[in-house]
Amino acid sequence: MSSAPAFRSVAADSAEVAALKNKTNLASESLGSKIISFSDEFFAEASNLLKDSEAVFLPEEFTDRGKWMDGWETRRHNKNYDWTIIQLGYAGSVFGFDIDTSHFTGNHAPVVSLEAANASEEEVRAGKAQFVEILPKVNMNPGSHHYFVYEAPTAAFTHLRVNNYPDGGIARLRVYGQVVPQRVVSSEGLVDLAFVGNGGRAVACSNQHFCSPSNLLLPGRGKTMGDGWETRRSRTPNHNDWAIIKLGLSGFIDKIEVDTKHFCGNFPPLVTVHGTVSDEDVPPSDAQWTEVLSGVPTTADSQHFFDTTGPKDKAFTHVKFTMYPDGGIKRLRIYGRPSN
Repeated sequence: MSSAPAFRSVAADSAEVAALKNKTNLASESLGSKIISFSDEFFAEASNLLKDSEAVFLPEEFTDRGKWMDGWETRRHNKNYDWTIIQLGYAGSVFGFDIDTSHFTGNHAPVVSLEAANASEEEVRAGKAQFVEILPKVNMNPGSHHYFVYEAPTAAFTHLRVNNYPDGGIARLRVYGQVVPQRVVSSEGLVDLAFVGNGGRAVACSNQHFCSPSNLLLPGRGKTMGDGWETRRSRTPNHNDWAIIKLGLSGFIDKIEVDTKHFCGNFPPLVTVHGTVSDEDVPPSDAQWTEVLSGVPTTADSQHFFDTTGPKDKAFTHVKFTMYPDGGIKRLRIYGRPSN
């Protein structure tokens, strides 16, 4: 009998999947997730599992080994099974998965199982990590997303082992969960309360036409305009766009950084930040918001550092970042002191 935690398969259009996607993809390459080892990647690299973009299919694209596929694909006729080990970008508890076989039709992995470990990279590479089953063998359909949700989140893990029976292809693996806060302290003794590495998540927004507000919380300053948050152009008077961030660490806010790197002709002329306290992922519509940063201008392709204008003795669980009237931002840093 499997010792894996209780889970269920859910439909792609269900409310459960919508809630799942509000969590952090712990296996995202943007978070620094990487492949530690694998049994085989003859046709397509295991690292494709971690791509943030949706899988694509290029009918005319071939390599010297065969058809180019946007996923992890092993050679045929395996007498045992294939596997790959993923180091998650940040340790975290898992709420559910999306195992995606998009564009793998006659060559998908028929059965998949997942194991997890909480160990150092050195222990994993040396074969000393203790992996436990967290998803028993489940059947895969060709060209499909397969969503699985746990009845309760798992313990925190650092690594996953993906088992592919007996061989074939998987396009993407999304591991939706909650990051264990790193509590990295700045030179001023402050913590970025909203950073994804501290468990921060974008939970709501007015618009994400070009790219998601989740990018605001990623490490580093990004590579292109495509890894920030950008909304469509507004055409109505007095318009604004907003994103709500659930802080990974609730706390007192002292300083705010707004980075417009790569946004040159489309940065917002003015931004504000407000804070609130809520036990919910998304604060209710009647939540009371306190101004933390009054309207300040931004400029193209620049890091902006602001002292907060709101109360420094009031702890918040969420912030609402607003752009007037619209535009794009690369990163948002909420520096403060954790209250817990």
